[in-house]
Amino acid sequence: MADPDDELAPESPLAGEPVGDTLATDDFVGVRSTDDDEWVEPKQKLGARGVVVLSARVLVGAIGTAAAAAAILGATFLPWPQHTVAVPSERVTPVSTQQQRVCAGPLLRLGDDTGAAATQASSFGRPTVRSAANRDSVRAAALPTTENSTGVAPMVLSVPASSKPVLFAGSQAQVAASGDIVGFAAAECSVGTADSWLVGGSTETGRTTLITLSNPSEVSATVSLTTYSAQGIVVGTGTDGIVVPAGSERVFSLAAFAPGVDAPVVHVESRGGPIVANLQQTVVRTLEPGGVDIIGATTAPSTETTIPGIVIANSAATFARQSEAGSGDLTSVIRLLVPGTTDAHAEIAIEPQNAPDSVVTTARLTLRAGMVTEVPLGSYPDGSYTVRVTTDEPVVAAARTSTVGTGRSSDFAWFSAAAAQNGKSELAIAPGPAATLSLASVATSAVTVTLTPTVGAPIVTTLGARGASAIPVTPGETYSLSATGRVAVSVSYLGDGQLASFAASAPTPVSTPIRVFG
Repeated sequence: MADPDDELAPESPLAGEPVGDTLATDDFVGVRSTDDDEWVEPKQKLGARGVVVLSARVLVGAIGTAAAAAAILGATFLPWPQHTVAVPSERVTPVSTQQQRVCAGPLLRLGDDTGAAATQASSFGRPTVRSAANRDSVRAAALPTTENSTGVAPMVLSVPASSKPVLFAGSQAQVAASGDIVGFAAAECSVGTADSWLVGGSTETGRTTLITLSNPSEVSATVSLTTYSAQGIVVGTGTDGIVVPAGSERVFSLAAFAPGVDAPVVHVESRGGPIVANLQQTVVRTLEPGGVDIIGATTAPSTETTIPGIVIANSAATFARQSEAGSGDLTSVIRLLVPGTTDAHAEIAIEPQNAPDSVVTTARLTLRAGMVTEVPLGSYPDGSYTVRVTTDEPVVAAARTSTVGTGRSSDFAWFSAAAAQNGKSELAIAPGPAATLSLASVATSAVTVTLTPTVGAPIVTTLGARGASAIPVTPGETYSLSATGRVAVSVSYLGDGQLASFAASAPTPVSTPIRVFG
């Protein structure tokens, strides 16, 4: 086929045909020589009839050429024949699999009751687990393998696959009263992921932070840990290529990777099987227990971060203790990290819950990229608060507060950021002192939240635009939650010298129908 952009050479007149009788005329028809490109005389003079015949033939040739060109152009602009074929398609719903959540497991210490095996993690006591699902029953089984020397492994909660949406939740709580570990800890049972951020803990003297990595799947996982400090990324050995076999839990001391770090943030990445990662921190001030906590994952880096339900309690006594040696970490702080390479401008808003007309305190600051920053919360009256962090670069964040009980007992809690959820979900409230559900709206209009217990009347509350509320709930109870807009949810506990919290994660996405063509 000719290239449409190529020039089309006109056809040459026909040659070598007779032109008829010779007529007397002085006219000559010149032709161009192909050898010297000059005009030469024709071999025969043309008479009037010959000229007419030749002219007619030239005209016919030109008309033929024009007609051919017109035919070609006409064909170019004529519509092509069209043939439509319906591609077969089918609406398919992917086969759902069972949902799993892994609990944090029992509280751990380095060494055993006798003080031997100082580098080996061992547990004491067992947590109480609660679970809830809107369909079917929840099955509970321990992970097959753990590095805990006592053999007590975290519980794996699961619900069977279903063609209908399944809402599913779980949590655990445990009281610690074993030697130098005293306090109360609670945690959500979480879904395994390939990427998570742990904001909390310390590896300074008197502070022990363990990191647990649980793999509930049937596929081995390879984990990498990146620890950040106030000086930047901590360079350590053994943080890459950590193998967590299928169905197992591994336990490490964070000090082995990042010793002497007072404000760590840990990024956990895995390949292969999904991982549920938690930190467990214990504090001992000289010989005095300072509390225990389990720290679950905070939300992924974001420019809008919400930490609901921060509890400030017995603040006068706590403030008085802060001046004692080794008690500086009784101070309430917000820990933040910009994981990227660009500094962030941040605005931190602190607002009381259940007080829509109260004054919101704000602070503006610049956060250095790749370096952990701690911002003191300052002095606030006892109560529950929501912290909102707005930045121009994504950050991760969590808050820590402490409480002092009667005598010398004290405890602390880390409050992780909560992902906003909308619609329906399930809540499982593990047993503990004075359980409170905190709600923080991230919507720009009013949101109605309905909380329905398994026994009793529903609790209905309306949050104004970006409003917050704290609702007492029954420890050990399960609830169905329904919200007309996006809200962040957390659960906190407060007792005499006891403090704990966990963020409630959004429901796991369900399988939705898709259209397959083929």
